[in-house]
Amino acid sequence: MRGTRGVLHNLSILTTGQVASQLLNVWALVFLADKLGAHWFGVVQIGVSVMAYCLITAEWGMMSLGTREVSRLNGLAEIKTYARTHLGIMSIQAVAVALLGIVLLPKLPFFREDPFIFMAYLLAVFPQIFMLSWVATGMERMTWVSAAKTGRSLFYALFVLLLWLPLQKWTGLPAQQLVPIMFISAMILGNLVIGIPLAQWFNGPLLPAWSSKSEVKRRWKESIPIGSTILVLRVLLNIDIIMLGVRSTATEAGNYAAASRIVFLIVVIVEILWSALLPRLSRLHKLTPEKFDGSFNLYLGFVLAGLIPFALGGVLLGPDLIQFIYKDKFPDAAVVFRILAVSYSMLAIGTFLGNTLVSENRQKSYLPPVILSAMVALTATFFLIPLYGSYGASLGMLASHLILLVLLIITLRKRFHRLLGQILLLITPALLFMVAVVVWSEPIHVVYRIILGALVFIFSAAWPLIRFKKKIQAEFH
Repeated sequence: MRGTRGVLHNLSILTTGQVASQLLNVWALVFLADKLGAHWFGVVQIGVSVMAYCLITAEWGMMSLGTREVSRLNGLAEIKTYARTHLGIMSIQAVAVALLGIVLLPKLPFFREDPFIFMAYLLAVFPQIFMLSWVATGMERMTWVSAAKTGRSLFYALFVLLLWLPLQKWTGLPAQQLVPIMFISAMILGNLVIGIPLAQWFNGPLLPAWSSKSEVKRRWKESIPIGSTILVLRVLLNIDIIMLGVRSTATEAGNYAAASRIVFLIVVIVEILWSALLPRLSRLHKLTPEKFDGSFNLYLGFVLAGLIPFALGGVLLGPDLIQFIYKDKFPDAAVVFRILAVSYSMLAIGTFLGNTLVSENRQKSYLPPVILSAMVALTATFFLIPLYGSYGASLGMLASHLILLVLLIITLRKRFHRLLGQILLLITPALLFMVAVVVWSEPIHVVYRIILGALVFIFSAAWPLIRFKKKIQAEFH
């Protein structure tokens, strides 16, 4: 019934396809930015950001809750009953969000740029109901989870790169309106990738079913803190682009999105990581709490070892990378990229810490830090964007992400082991070597500098990280 491989095996399965598809998505993103221009690229990215809030509201923490609870169930019949009633709840929520969006979207200032784009993205709440990766994740069937996640990204990238231009000629629709259509089509195909094997496992498709009122209330009670946190956390992910659309122009939002959408990959990586970690850590917390602490510190150590060099690399190589990707089409994106490389790295660490609270049923403790940080993001971007444009938006996000990280460190301070501090000291020489090599290799092409810096860090940090893993495992054996 349930996958039995280790978390590193699960993570490797999830990562393999996602890396390739996400790189292809970056190519599609650059392609869209080039063909649409700053204005329409900005409008589309505002639409994507609005859609994210609609999807989160329609899902309202149900997928995270479902993953956690499915991971603790036994037997296919029990899981099938749970999943079908879960889909019933999400169906009601999707209809409610769609109706609310129809009323509210026309009142937003950027809606008049192209109402079709925003209404089309709103419809994504319906295929999201059947995005069943959370069921397979709870069962730890990671091969199929990876296939579904990779499929959605891959289908969308291929649609953009191969079909977008021909479809403009065949349909006569404006270029920007085809983007949400292709996105929803990719969602539906990605749903089939996971839906077909699930139907085989459960001897029939998973269709929405109704549950008792008491069970619905229980799940809503459990999911409200998770959904609220995810919704408010979204403010820390993309309120900058929406606020640029409100307080500035779509063109300014397009310039900003050219940088932020590339850096956003780091958030995707953390989401992939948690797809592997959440079911395993949830069971560890329930069955063997002492091993939970060891796993938390082990995984966090490796996460820090990945994100810190990413942030440093973004600061050092951001302008050259933006120049290589976009040439001179988005001149303001270089400074934004540098700031957001640090900002999103802090957010990724904060997301890891926050999801740890979810895995140990402390989701209510996650919400206050997120709310405070989101208020900072809203306030800072509201006032800084009219003064400094995209630069002000990135500074506002940097401040909010830093506050979130500090608050979550305080919240989880009792979980941190002394070995975590030691590994940060031990990889410092590797970070210094990486910086020296990147600076020294300035005349070389930026792609080779990235590869060279990454290799230097990996080889320099490998032994300290191996020793860190062995010590953690011995300490919490």
